[in-house]
Amino acid sequence: MAERRKILIVGGGPAGLAAALSLTDPELHPTWRDDYEVTVLQLGWRLGGKGATGRRGTVVSDGEGGWRLEGDARIQEHGIHLFGNMYTNAMRMLDHCMQELPPAPDGTKETIDEVLVPSNHMTLADMIDRRWELTSQTMPHNDMEPWGPDDHVDAKAFVKEILDEIIALLEEAFGPGDGEGLKAHLGYHHVGALKAAHEREELAPSEPHAGRHRDILDLVEKARLHLRTHVDESQATSRYARLRSVWCQVELYSTVLRGVIADKIFERGLGTVDGEEYLAWLRRHGMDEAAVTSSCTQMPAQICFQVVDGDTSLPPTMATSSFLWFVLRQLLSCGQGSYWFTRGTGDTVVAPFFRVARERGVEFTFFRRVEELVFDPDTGRIERIEVGVQATTVDGGAYDPLAILPDDTLGWPANPIYPQLEQGVELEAGNIDLESWWTPWENVAHETLRADEDYDYVISALPLPSVEHLAPTLVANARWAPAIEAMPGIATMAAQLWTDVTSYDLGLPHLQGTDRTCGTAAVQPLGMADMSDVIAAENWPADDTPKGLYYVCGPIPHRGPWPAPDEHETPDLLADEAKATFTQWLRTAASVFPASATDPFVGGAFDPALLHVTDGVEAEGSERVDFQYWRANADPNERYVPSPPGSGALRPEAWNSGASNLALASDWISTGMDIGSFEGAVMSGLLAAHALTGLPALDQIVGYDFARPHRSQQEGSTTIETTTIAVAGSDRRVPAG
Repeated sequence: MAERRKILIVGGGPAGLAAALSLTDPELHPTWRDDYEVTVLQLGWRLGGKGATGRRGTVVSDGEGGWRLEGDARIQEHGIHLFGNMYTNAMRMLDHCMQELPPAPDGTKETIDEVLVPSNHMTLADMIDRRWELTSQTMPHNDMEPWGPDDHVDAKAFVKEILDEIIALLEEAFGPGDGEGLKAHLGYHHVGALKAAHEREELAPSEPHAGRHRDILDLVEKARLHLRTHVDESQATSRYARLRSVWCQVELYSTVLRGVIADKIFERGLGTVDGEEYLAWLRRHGMDEAAVTSSCTQMPAQICFQVVDGDTSLPPTMATSSFLWFVLRQLLSCGQGSYWFTRGTGDTVVAPFFRVARERGVEFTFFRRVEELVFDPDTGRIERIEVGVQATTVDGGAYDPLAILPDDTLGWPANPIYPQLEQGVELEAGNIDLESWWTPWENVAHETLRADEDYDYVISALPLPSVEHLAPTLVANARWAPAIEAMPGIATMAAQLWTDVTSYDLGLPHLQGTDRTCGTAAVQPLGMADMSDVIAAENWPADDTPKGLYYVCGPIPHRGPWPAPDEHETPDLLADEAKATFTQWLRTAASVFPASATDPFVGGAFDPALLHVTDGVEAEGSERVDFQYWRANADPNERYVPSPPGSGALRPEAWNSGASNLALASDWISTGMDIGSFEGAVMSGLLAAHALTGLPALDQIVGYDFARPHRSQQEGSTTIETTTIAVAGSDRRVPAG
């Protein structure tokens, strides 16, 4: 039997977890235990990266070798997290993990449709006549399952799907084209003509083409122009804000239709527009300027923090290739518009990923602060990895990171489980944050891991802002080094507010089914999502349970270099900045929560008396903000990697790291999606696993070759086959870069 190789994954965020799960997938690699072993190095006490969740409370022994969290188990997130319908790879991985997990002690077994809650609603906010107007957008959706076997990714469906959206919007404005409608307007004739064209397209679908779809382009243009006239005539009516929002959405879809056809996106590929800023691309294809600046157009960029230096006073900027991937995949994916988590992101997604990987045999080594991946230009390899040991377990065994929550599910405590650690008393007394770049904590030991001894191959799942600090010798020799300057990480902040009144009491709309208000394109600098249903997963006293819960998140503006690691006061200063931003946002939040301004002395401000404070605690006015939750995400591994114009060409493939024993993961590499996201991270992990073993096949990674025709010809070509190092049990190789 060949010697088992050692694969070391640096970083336990979604990318590292996805790589570990793919490498140990029993369907892809039924004999992987004979071929290699997999170890994950993780900073601090929990996994998940920017998707990590903490539960507030005290962890105690359950007397049976496990740990139980006591207290309110308040969920504390890094931001607003959800799965879009195009997050196919992430949802399929979660579905497989949930099927693989054993039943709970009571015999029950959760399924993915029980932990993901669908929503098709998006709240848009536009400034009209010097006041904010909130309107609704229904996201593209269908009745298919995104974690099921159907991909629904076919360029031939594009024209039909985009017509679906345009027709639905026109029907809202004019009335149906196949009935009485509002015959006072000619609009219903346009709807009827488009419906007939839609039926023809459904019967004989074809890829978008200027010649074949000339009639549809003409019909859409006539309807678009007529709608604009209709909107202008409604300015003095109560319907104006809504009709204007509908028109902006029609402008967006019709411009995308024209642009995709004119630029032959499916034929030439998204890479041909990577260097063009997306707003410029929309203007080039005739989008009305009022729609260019509308919230429905800015929404894809805003939810991805696509602003220079995190400054929301500047227009968003985003590569057209990334923008179109988002819009087109949303149109051509399975399922509802978005999926939200019934518990925290870490509890719902990260914990199942971890539990399954650990059960399969992946070793997780916590409290490892990677200090440097050392690249040797002479050998072309990562020759050693310098690692600081932050803490050690009392018994010298593996750290067990999960605790049993009050509802008997498993989750991640907001702090390390101190009784497991030799240094637990000191860490707790000092309130030490082992995840912080600026922590004053000194490592208790040091490890030097060496190639051929401690590892054969490395998967770096480090975020891009960390790479320049932790792999400087690699960066100095890598062809992808310009990506670091081109895609500087954006610091963000998150806050959560619990209220003593319901969403409807705050003026949010009554929505159908499980739809929720998500104001990500609302008043800057923070977007908002109604997370009130998550309260049920927390452990509040029956007579002191909040009635509403809302998450807000947005970028922190920052220019220039960040403080050095020895400036230990930095986290407190950043937390103060986050709190100040949150507090200031509340003073204008009546634009998002119309009924929240109940204090007559402070018009337009969210009345702090509505904020929930634990029963028996005396707090008035802004003091009540102190009992909410906020955080700054400014560590290099927490910063969001944007997608500015031209950045797609700078992103390396997983197999082109520049080191012959290193594959790359994390959402900053080339994934096809090229947008910072949980899905992009999962895709990168799958690609890193592919770089080592050839599996999964590239066409099994949904979205990797979407609207990128050259990638469909990549399998078996020189990109993979001319590499130099093979993992045992595989005929595929890690490229030397």
